[in-house]
Amino acid sequence: MPSALEIADEFTLAAAHKHTGSKRLLGCQAMLIVELDGQTISVGSELTELEKIVRRQNPLFVQIGLGAERCEEIWGLRRQFSAALKATGLKKLNEDIVVPRGRLEDLFKFTARLQKRSALPIACFGHAGDGNIHVNIMLDPADRAAVKRGEKALDELFKQVIAWDGAITGEHGIGLAKKKWWPQAVSPEVQFLHQRVKKALDPRGILNPGKFV
Repeated sequence: MPSALEIADEFTLAAAHKHTGSKRLLGCQAMLIVELDGQTISVGSELTELEKIVRRQNPLFVQIGLGAERCEEIWGLRRQFSAALKATGLKKLNEDIVVPRGRLEDLFKFTARLQKRSALPIACFGHAGDGNIHVNIMLDPADRAAVKRGEKALDELFKQVIAWDGAITGEHGIGLAKKKWWPQAVSPEVQFLHQRVKKALDPRGILNPGKFV
């Protein structure tokens, strides 16, 4: 059982290559980061089995890191993904959606089609272990047509995620940005429950007034 499982798509890796100068990322179309923990002997054995599985996919490279320092080399690159996307100069509509893990391949195929339909770059990376993927729709906020296409793309993305019994947010919550999709994402009963909890904790409506979904 991995203790962490991360994935990234081609656009994300191209941006990270440009931002970090990492030669390893040149030409990469996907990246999988798998972390194992446990005793030295057991982890070594699992690494051997894992490498066999990965090499069957004919990867460009396999990098193994044993120990904190070597692992940090890999995680340090992973932590650059978000900054690399910002460095493109485009605004990223970062959606922290969640799908069942069995739908991950479907999600990446769907976002590839969505990218073509919207004529907007879409960068996907995140936590494959729990199905929580950051889908970033990249656009120029000064381009009104692009902004409209971005909004339509979000509609399509959330509709599909909900159809797969996923969630429109896995980490950061609904907030104001996702407010209009909240009624589609949860049942009336769940909405009512949230309202009751809110009323119990804030009977006078003085905590963030007007912002409750």
